[in-house]
Amino acid sequence: MEKCIEFQNVNFSYDEQTPALNNISLSINKGEYTTIIGHNGSGKSTLAKLVIGLLEAKEGTILVDTIQLTEKTVYEIRNKIGIVFQNPDNQFIGATVRDDIAFGLENHCVPQEEMDGLIERYAERVRMTKYLNSEPTRLSGGQKQRVAIAGVLAMHPEILILDEATSMLDPKGREEINTLVREIHEQNKMTIISITHDIEEVAKSDRVIVLEQGKVRMQGTPQEILTKEAELLSLNLDVPFAYRLSKELQKKGIKVSDQITLEGLVSELCQ
Repeated sequence: MEKCIEFQNVNFSYDEQTPALNNISLSINKGEYTTIIGHNGSGKSTLAKLVIGLLEAKEGTILVDTIQLTEKTVYEIRNKIGIVFQNPDNQFIGATVRDDIAFGLENHCVPQEEMDGLIERYAERVRMTKYLNSEPTRLSGGQKQRVAIAGVLAMHPEILILDEATSMLDPKGREEINTLVREIHEQNKMTIISITHDIEEVAKSDRVIVLEQGKVRMQGTPQEILTKEAELLSLNLDVPFAYRLSKELQKKGIKVSDQITLEGLVSELCQ
């Protein structure tokens, strides 16, 4: 499969003493929905900031679409990537939702006659059309993240990075955003990288990378990773509710396989 992002022996430290990323090598495939998990301080957000050039690696090589990240190529690479951060309140610039979606388009010098159509298109894409003239402060957390995603998508990135974008949302808002991201991935086959603590989101991704102290501890499909209960718990990570439930059913003598999503478990029980 074609690689989209590669880290080759990358090192980074904030204080020149403690490594945030420790000789890390990994790759993310084009068109995949990859989730990155790990305990606080494992290097997840550092990795995202390095990819878009907000931080500079001390050693090693970072490639995006085979282009090596350097001072000369950083803006070319940033044009390929859209990123949504943790706190939606920190992402708003405009006085209305319309203004906020327009902000990135203006920075990319999109003509005004094209801009209105793009704003309407992507507001509809995230189901926020009726809020276009609303003040961002009046929106819920989930709605704010929808607007942030619309603003990113309007600039047509090839890669979407979500840096703990649902961590400050309530369960309903979290599920709304996760559902929206899955829809975007399924419809566009966009490369999506989600840095998350939400194990239910991880269960529905294509691939999982587990970080520990700046190194790759495990990587594979969600089924391969999320059924390693002892290893995950040793890293202070959770396992999906569906997996715990399937284990309890097995103890009761009910024949089910190890499932990581409720949909999979319900489907097997129905059969």
